[in-house]
Amino acid sequence: MIDVSAIPMEEHVRFMRLALEEARAAELADEVPAGCVIVEPTGDGLSADARILGRGRNSVEAAHDPTAHAEMRAISEACRARGDFRLDGTILYVTKEPCAMCAGAIVLARIPLVVWGMSDPARGGQSVFGILDSEALINRSAVVDGVCGEECLEMMRGFFRARRRGG
Repeated sequence: MIDVSAIPMEEHVRFMRLALEEARAAELADEVPAGCVIVEPTGDGLSADARILGRGRNSVEAAHDPTAHAEMRAISEACRARGDFRLDGTILYVTKEPCAMCAGAIVLARIPLVVWGMSDPARGGQSVFGILDSEALINRSAVVDGVCGEECLEMMRGFFRARRRGG
């Protein structure tokens, strides 16, 4: 199990910046700007040599696939990298709170820690449904929220502002 308290906030910020890069790439492709990275820590916490197992960005429009969310893409890539569907001991960083579908996949992949930027109190898999720490499930994920939250929120707001203006 990952000791959440042992990971300094600056390490969370460092990996959230990588998720933000994925979100920017999604936005440039005219996709909702959500990005994700899955990290395998070395030793007791994160360090410079932590391994990135998977990256993902929203690609729903391009893939014509409603499941092509950033988290789903990153989970698939991480599972291929590990050669196993079990991603225990990893940390998932995502710019926006996972939806119910993605939260379910996170639990099934046994990812013990999820770090997100902006919460989604209207549709979030944790905020609305409590999936990540549901006592009804065998596997649960701890959560750290609000990492680079303002930056993540502003990116999302800017994207939808531009869409409403037709840009």
